[in-house]
Amino acid sequence: MTFTGDDDPLVSISTDQLRILTKIAVLYHEESKGQAEIAKNLNISQARVSRYMKQAEEVGIIRTAVVQPFGIFVGLERALEKKYNLREVVVVDRIAGSGLVNRLGSSAAKYLETTLSSDDYLGISSWSTSLLATVEAMRSRPRKIVQEVSQLIGGVGSQEAQMHSTRLTSQLAQLTSAKPNFLGAPALSESTAIRDAFLSDTAVRQTMASWEKLTVMIVGVGTFPASPMLRASGNSIKDEEELALMKLGVVGEICLRYFDGDGKATKPEIEKRMISIGVRDLMKIPRRIGIAGGMEKLEAIRAAISGGWLNVLITDSEVANNLLESPRASLFPNK
Repeated sequence: MTFTGDDDPLVSISTDQLRILTKIAVLYHEESKGQAEIAKNLNISQARVSRYMKQAEEVGIIRTAVVQPFGIFVGLERALEKKYNLREVVVVDRIAGSGLVNRLGSSAAKYLETTLSSDDYLGISSWSTSLLATVEAMRSRPRKIVQEVSQLIGGVGSQEAQMHSTRLTSQLAQLTSAKPNFLGAPALSESTAIRDAFLSDTAVRQTMASWEKLTVMIVGVGTFPASPMLRASGNSIKDEEELALMKLGVVGEICLRYFDGDGKATKPEIEKRMISIGVRDLMKIPRRIGIAGGMEKLEAIRAAISGGWLNVLITDSEVANNLLESPRASLFPNK
Protein backbone atom coordinates (compact mmCIF):
# COMPACT_ATOMS: atom_id res chain seq x y z
CA MET A 1 0.00 0.00 0.00
CA THR A 2 1.36 3.41 -0.98
CA PHE A 3 0.33 6.71 0.54
CA THR A 4 1.08 10.04 -1.05
CA GLY A 5 1.01 13.68 -0.03
CA ASP A 6 0.50 14.80 3.54
CA ASP A 7 -2.58 12.67 4.12
CA ASP A 8 -2.76 10.59 7.27
CA PRO A 9 -2.38 6.98 6.04
CA LEU A 10 -4.86 5.78 8.66
CA VAL A 11 -7.62 7.78 6.97
CA SER A 12 -7.22 5.71 3.80
CA ILE A 13 -7.89 2.43 5.63
CA SER A 14 -11.32 1.12 6.56
CA THR A 15 -12.31 0.59 10.18
CA ASP A 16 -12.40 -3.19 9.70
CA GLN A 17 -8.90 -3.15 8.26
CA LEU A 18 -7.62 -1.00 11.11
CA ARG A 19 -9.13 -3.42 13.58
CA ILE A 20 -7.38 -6.48 12.15
CA LEU A 21 -4.05 -4.66 11.86
CA THR A 22 -4.27 -3.44 15.43
CA LYS A 23 -5.38 -6.83 16.74
CA ILE A 24 -2.45 -8.60 15.13
CA ALA A 25 -0.08 -5.95 16.51
CA VAL A 26 -1.42 -6.40 20.04
CA LEU A 27 -1.31 -10.20 19.88
CA TYR A 28 2.29 -10.17 18.66
CA HIS A 29 3.87 -7.32 20.60
CA GLU A 30 1.83 -7.18 23.80
CA GLU A 31 0.76 -10.79 24.27
CA SER A 32 3.93 -12.32 22.78
CA LYS A 33 2.11 -14.72 20.46
CA GLY A 34 3.94 -16.06 17.44
CA GLN A 35 2.79 -15.50 13.87
CA ALA A 36 1.76 -19.13 13.45
CA GLU A 37 -0.45 -18.98 16.56
CA ILE A 38 -1.99 -15.68 15.47
CA ALA A 39 -2.76 -17.12 12.03
CA LYS A 40 -4.46 -20.12 13.58
CA ASN A 41 -6.50 -18.04 16.05
CA LEU A 42 -7.67 -15.59 13.38
CA ASN A 43 -8.10 -18.28 10.74
CA ILE A 44 -5.87 -16.59 8.20
CA SER A 45 -2.57 -17.63 6.61
CA GLN A 46 0.75 -16.93 8.29
CA ALA A 47 1.88 -15.09 5.15
CA ARG A 48 -1.06 -12.73 5.55
CA VAL A 49 -0.18 -12.17 9.22
CA SER A 50 3.33 -11.18 8.16
CA ARG A 51 1.99 -8.89 5.46
CA TYR A 52 -0.48 -7.24 7.87
CA MET A 53 2.30 -6.65 10.44
CA LYS A 54 4.37 -4.90 7.81
CA GLN A 55 1.38 -2.78 6.86
CA ALA A 56 0.79 -1.93 10.54
CA GLU A 57 4.35 -0.57 10.67
CA GLU A 58 3.82 1.45 7.50
CA VAL A 59 0.75 3.23 8.85
CA GLY A 60 2.24 3.84 12.30
CA ILE A 61 0.26 1.33 14.41
CA ILE A 62 3.51 -0.45 15.28
CA ARG A 63 6.35 1.87 16.20
CA THR A 64 9.76 0.59 17.20
CA ALA A 65 11.76 2.53 19.77
CA VAL A 66 15.28 1.70 20.86
CA VAL A 67 16.03 2.71 24.44
CA GLN A 68 19.76 3.06 24.96
CA PRO A 69 20.97 2.08 28.45
CA PHE A 70 22.72 4.70 30.54
CA GLY A 71 26.39 4.99 29.64
CA ILE A 72 25.88 3.60 26.10
CA PHE A 73 26.46 6.13 23.29
CA VAL A 74 25.47 4.44 20.04
CA GLY A 75 23.75 7.61 18.77
CA LEU A 76 26.86 9.67 19.46
CA GLU A 77 29.06 7.01 17.86
CA ARG A 78 26.93 6.95 14.70
CA ALA A 79 26.96 10.77 14.48
CA LEU A 80 30.77 10.81 14.63
CA GLU A 81 31.05 7.99 12.09
CA LYS A 82 28.96 9.98 9.63
CA LYS A 83 30.62 13.36 10.27
CA TYR A 84 34.19 12.09 9.91
CA ASN A 85 33.53 9.16 7.55
CA LEU A 86 34.86 6.64 10.09
CA ARG A 87 34.39 2.89 9.94
CA GLU A 88 33.59 2.67 13.63
CA VAL A 89 33.63 4.72 16.82
CA VAL A 90 33.58 3.32 20.36
CA VAL A 91 32.71 5.85 23.08
CA VAL A 92 33.57 5.18 26.71
CA ASP A 93 31.65 6.90 29.48
CA ARG A 94 33.68 9.61 31.20
CA ILE A 95 33.05 8.97 34.90
CA ALA A 96 34.46 11.43 37.43
CA GLY A 97 37.00 9.83 39.74
CA SER A 98 37.54 6.74 37.56
CA GLY A 99 40.69 5.97 35.59
CA LEU A 100 40.04 7.03 32.00
CA VAL A 101 43.09 5.25 30.59
CA ASN A 102 42.02 1.92 32.08
CA ARG A 103 38.46 2.38 30.78
CA LEU A 104 39.77 3.11 27.29
CA GLY A 105 42.10 0.12 27.50
CA SER A 106 39.33 -2.20 28.64
CA SER A 107 37.00 -1.15 25.81
CA ALA A 108 39.79 -1.32 23.24
CA ALA A 109 40.75 -4.81 24.42
CA LYS A 110 37.15 -5.99 24.04
CA TYR A 111 36.92 -4.39 20.60
CA LEU A 112 40.10 -6.13 19.44
CA GLU A 113 39.06 -9.49 20.88
CA THR A 114 35.76 -9.20 19.00
CA THR A 115 37.01 -7.92 15.64
CA LEU A 116 40.48 -9.39 15.02
CA SER A 117 40.63 -12.41 12.72
CA SER A 118 43.20 -15.07 11.90
CA ASP A 119 43.79 -13.38 8.53
CA ASP A 120 44.98 -10.14 10.14
CA TYR A 121 48.49 -8.74 10.26
CA LEU A 122 48.67 -6.28 13.11
CA GLY A 123 50.91 -3.26 13.61
CA ILE A 124 51.35 -1.55 16.97
CA SER A 125 52.88 1.75 17.99
CA SER A 126 54.71 2.15 21.29
CA TRP A 127 55.16 4.31 24.37
CA SER A 128 51.44 5.01 24.89
CA THR A 129 49.60 4.62 28.18
CA SER A 130 46.41 3.76 26.28
CA LEU A 131 48.11 0.95 24.37
CA LEU A 132 49.66 -0.35 27.57
CA ALA A 133 46.23 -0.47 29.22
CA THR A 134 44.77 -2.19 26.16
CA VAL A 135 47.33 -4.98 26.05
CA GLU A 136 47.12 -5.48 29.81
CA ALA A 137 43.33 -5.86 29.58
CA MET A 138 43.39 -8.42 26.75
CA ARG A 139 42.85 -12.10 27.46
CA SER A 140 45.15 -14.79 26.16
CA ARG A 141 43.64 -17.16 23.59
CA PRO A 142 44.82 -20.74 22.94
CA ARG A 143 44.33 -20.44 19.18
CA LYS A 144 45.94 -18.12 16.65
CA ILE A 145 44.12 -14.77 16.55
CA VAL A 146 46.34 -12.90 14.07
CA GLN A 147 49.24 -13.90 11.85
CA GLU A 148 51.88 -11.37 12.86
CA VAL A 149 52.36 -8.41 15.21
CA SER A 150 54.83 -5.82 13.90
CA GLN A 151 56.39 -2.89 15.73
CA LEU A 152 55.67 0.33 13.81
CA ILE A 153 58.20 2.61 15.47
CA GLY A 154 61.50 2.17 17.21
CA GLY A 155 61.93 2.84 20.90
CA VAL A 156 61.93 6.56 21.58
CA GLY A 157 65.20 7.91 22.95
CA SER A 158 66.44 5.85 25.88
CA GLN A 159 67.37 2.18 26.11
CA GLU A 160 64.53 1.77 28.61
CA ALA A 161 62.10 3.05 25.99
CA GLN A 162 63.38 0.53 23.46
CA MET A 163 62.91 -2.31 25.94
CA HIS A 164 59.41 -1.05 26.72
CA SER A 165 58.47 -1.06 23.00
CA THR A 166 59.82 -4.58 22.59
CA ARG A 167 57.86 -5.86 25.61
CA LEU A 168 54.64 -4.30 24.31
CA THR A 169 55.03 -5.98 20.92
CA SER A 170 56.05 -9.27 22.50
CA GLN A 171 53.11 -9.32 24.92
CA LEU A 172 50.55 -8.56 22.23
CA ALA A 173 52.02 -11.26 19.97
CA GLN A 174 51.86 -13.76 22.82
CA LEU A 175 48.23 -12.87 23.60
CA THR A 176 47.21 -13.34 19.96
CA SER A 177 49.48 -16.36 19.26
CA ALA A 178 51.15 -14.38 16.50
CA LYS A 179 54.68 -14.08 15.18
CA PRO A 180 56.34 -10.90 16.55
CA ASN A 181 58.37 -8.58 14.32
CA PHE A 182 60.57 -6.29 16.42
CA LEU A 183 62.13 -3.02 15.33
CA GLY A 184 65.51 -3.02 17.06
CA ALA A 185 66.26 0.64 16.54
CA PRO A 186 65.54 4.02 18.13
CA ALA A 187 62.67 6.09 16.78
CA LEU A 188 64.98 9.09 16.56
CA SER A 189 68.63 8.60 15.85
CA GLU A 190 71.29 11.15 16.78
CA SER A 191 72.05 11.75 13.12
CA THR A 192 71.06 10.74 9.61
CA ALA A 193 74.20 8.62 9.35
CA ILE A 194 73.29 6.63 12.46
CA ARG A 195 69.75 6.18 11.14
CA ASP A 196 71.11 4.82 7.85
CA ALA A 197 73.29 2.39 9.79
CA PHE A 198 70.26 1.00 11.61
CA LEU A 199 68.36 0.75 8.33
CA SER A 200 71.12 -1.46 6.92
CA ASP A 201 70.46 -4.08 9.61
CA THR A 202 68.76 -7.21 8.21
CA ALA A 203 66.32 -7.62 11.12
CA VAL A 204 65.24 -3.97 10.89
CA ARG A 205 64.69 -4.28 7.14
CA GLN A 206 62.61 -7.44 7.61
CA THR A 207 60.31 -5.74 10.10
CA MET A 208 59.91 -2.73 7.83
CA ALA A 209 59.06 -5.10 4.96
CA SER A 210 56.33 -6.64 7.12
CA TRP A 211 54.51 -3.30 7.15
CA GLU A 212 53.39 -3.91 3.57
CA LYS A 213 51.20 -6.83 4.75
CA LEU A 214 49.46 -5.02 7.60
CA THR A 215 45.67 -5.14 7.71
CA VAL A 216 45.19 -3.51 11.12
CA MET A 217 47.13 -1.01 13.22
CA ILE A 218 46.54 0.15 16.78
CA VAL A 219 48.10 3.42 17.85
CA GLY A 220 47.83 6.19 20.37
CA VAL A 221 47.51 9.82 19.36
CA GLY A 222 50.34 12.03 20.54
CA THR A 223 50.01 15.73 21.30
CA PHE A 224 52.42 18.49 20.46
CA PRO A 225 54.35 19.61 22.41
CA ALA A 226 55.02 16.06 23.54
CA SER A 227 53.28 14.53 26.53
CA PRO A 228 55.20 14.15 29.82
CA MET A 229 55.38 10.38 29.22
CA LEU A 230 57.08 10.84 25.84
CA ARG A 231 59.47 13.41 27.26
CA ALA A 232 60.37 11.05 30.10
CA SER A 233 61.24 8.37 27.56
CA GLY A 234 64.40 10.17 26.57
CA ASN A 235 62.78 11.98 23.66
CA SER A 236 65.65 13.42 21.66
CA ILE A 237 63.85 16.18 19.77
CA LYS A 238 66.15 19.16 19.73
CA ASP A 239 64.99 22.65 20.69
CA GLU A 240 65.37 23.98 17.16
CA GLU A 241 63.41 21.02 15.79
CA GLU A 242 60.57 21.63 18.22
CA LEU A 243 60.48 25.27 17.16
CA ALA A 244 60.37 24.21 13.49
CA LEU A 245 57.44 21.88 14.21
CA MET A 246 55.65 24.71 15.96
CA LYS A 247 56.09 26.96 12.91
CA LEU A 248 54.57 24.21 10.74
CA GLY A 249 51.42 24.34 12.87
CA VAL A 250 51.86 20.80 14.22
CA VAL A 251 49.18 19.75 16.73
CA GLY A 252 49.84 16.01 17.05
CA GLU A 253 51.58 12.89 15.85
CA ILE A 254 51.03 9.20 15.21
CA CYS A 255 54.16 7.04 15.23
CA LEU A 256 56.10 10.33 15.34
CA ARG A 257 54.65 11.34 11.96
CA TYR A 258 53.46 14.87 12.57
CA PHE A 259 50.30 16.60 11.29
CA ASP A 260 48.78 20.06 11.50
CA GLY A 261 45.35 21.16 12.71
CA ASP A 262 43.68 20.05 9.46
CA GLY A 263 45.26 16.59 9.68
CA LYS A 264 47.69 17.32 6.86
CA ALA A 265 51.04 15.54 7.15
CA THR A 266 54.03 17.82 7.58
CA LYS A 267 57.56 17.24 6.27
CA PRO A 268 59.88 18.39 9.04
CA GLU A 269 63.65 17.97 8.88
CA ILE A 270 63.41 15.67 11.90
CA GLU A 271 62.14 12.88 9.62
CA LYS A 272 65.68 12.46 8.32
CA ARG A 273 66.60 10.98 11.73
CA MET A 274 63.41 8.96 12.14
CA ILE A 275 62.80 5.20 12.04
CA SER A 276 59.05 4.72 11.87
CA ILE A 277 56.37 3.65 9.43
CA GLY A 278 55.93 6.31 6.75
CA VAL A 279 52.70 8.21 6.18
CA ARG A 280 52.03 6.57 2.82
CA ASP A 281 52.41 3.05 4.19
CA LEU A 282 50.38 3.95 7.27
CA MET A 283 47.49 5.26 5.18
CA LYS A 284 47.42 2.02 3.15
CA ILE A 285 46.51 -0.07 6.21
CA PRO A 286 42.79 -0.94 5.85
CA ARG A 287 41.82 -0.63 9.54
CA ARG A 288 43.58 2.14 11.45
CA ILE A 289 42.54 2.10 15.12
CA GLY A 290 43.32 5.03 17.40
CA ILE A 291 42.92 4.74 21.18
CA ALA A 292 42.99 8.17 22.81
CA GLY A 293 40.98 10.27 25.23
CA GLY A 294 41.09 13.27 27.51
CA MET A 295 40.35 16.87 26.56
CA GLU A 296 44.05 17.68 26.38
CA LYS A 297 44.11 15.50 23.24
CA LEU A 298 40.96 16.91 21.60
CA GLU A 299 42.75 19.01 18.96
CA ALA A 300 45.14 16.19 18.03
CA ILE A 301 42.33 13.61 17.83
CA ARG A 302 40.17 15.92 15.69
CA ALA A 303 43.06 16.49 13.28
CA ALA A 304 43.88 12.77 13.12
CA ILE A 305 40.36 11.73 12.12
CA SER A 306 39.86 14.74 9.83
CA GLY A 307 43.04 13.88 7.95
CA GLY A 308 42.22 10.18 7.59
CA TRP A 309 45.04 8.95 9.83
CA LEU A 310 42.47 6.88 11.71
CA ASN A 311 39.24 5.24 10.55
CA VAL A 312 38.38 3.62 13.89
CA LEU A 313 38.36 5.74 17.06
CA ILE A 314 38.06 4.63 20.68
CA THR A 315 37.64 7.65 22.92
CA ASP A 316 35.68 9.09 25.85
CA SER A 317 32.25 10.74 25.89
CA GLU A 318 33.53 14.25 26.65
CA VAL A 319 35.92 14.24 23.71
CA ALA A 320 33.26 12.62 21.49
CA ASN A 321 30.71 15.35 22.23
CA ASN A 322 33.27 18.06 21.53
CA LEU A 323 34.25 16.42 18.25
CA LEU A 324 30.70 17.00 17.02
CA GLU A 325 31.10 20.74 17.59
CA SER A 326 33.03 23.06 15.31
CA PRO A 327 36.55 23.74 16.58
CA ARG A 328 37.01 27.07 18.32
CA ALA A 329 39.35 29.56 16.69
CA SER A 330 42.67 29.85 18.46
CA LEU A 331 43.38 33.08 20.32
CA PHE A 332 47.00 32.81 19.22
CA PRO A 333 47.06 31.53 15.62
CA ASN A 334 50.35 30.51 14.07
CA LYS A 335 52.03 33.31 12.19
